Amino acid sequence: MNLTPVFASILAAEVSPDVYKKVFVVGFLAAALVAGIAFSIRALWLIFEKAGVEGWKAIVPIYHHVILTRIAGLSAWWTLPLLLVIPFLKVHDKGAKVICLLLLSVWWVWLCQRIAKRFGKGVGFGLGLAVPVTDFYFRTALAFDKSTYHQQP
Repeated sequence: MNLTPVFASILAAEVSPDVYKKVFVVGFLAAALVAGIAFSIRALWLIFEKAGVEGWKAIVPIYHHVILTRIAGLSAWWTLPLLLVIPFLKVHDKGAKVICLLLLSVWWVWLCQRIAKRFGKGVGFGLGLAVPVTDFYFRTALAFDKSTYHQQP
């Protein structure tokens, strides 16, 4: 079967310039997203290595939270609240969802404060690590600066 006429008809079709703009924008955003994720993983990898943990553990989805709790100076069991609260986010009751999100937020801010303290940073830096919009900047700063990890803050 000769597919040349099919492809020729597709290529010869009139395509509006708007379509090309949209394809370019979507492609650019996808490439920027992949680059941002790769850079964020690299920063977390370097933070793990600063703390004396193998860097590859930063790419394992749930396990890296266990390692983060250990870096914060806590037992790995402190990851359990995270794992127990997540299923409640599927509940249809909005009040339960709000309480779960509030508990997760408090837990995450507390964990980020402990991590910042272990690297010799202050409260503001810990809050920067905890806020989703600014965490990319603060994680990168923590990965590439000259700070060192201290077992006992």
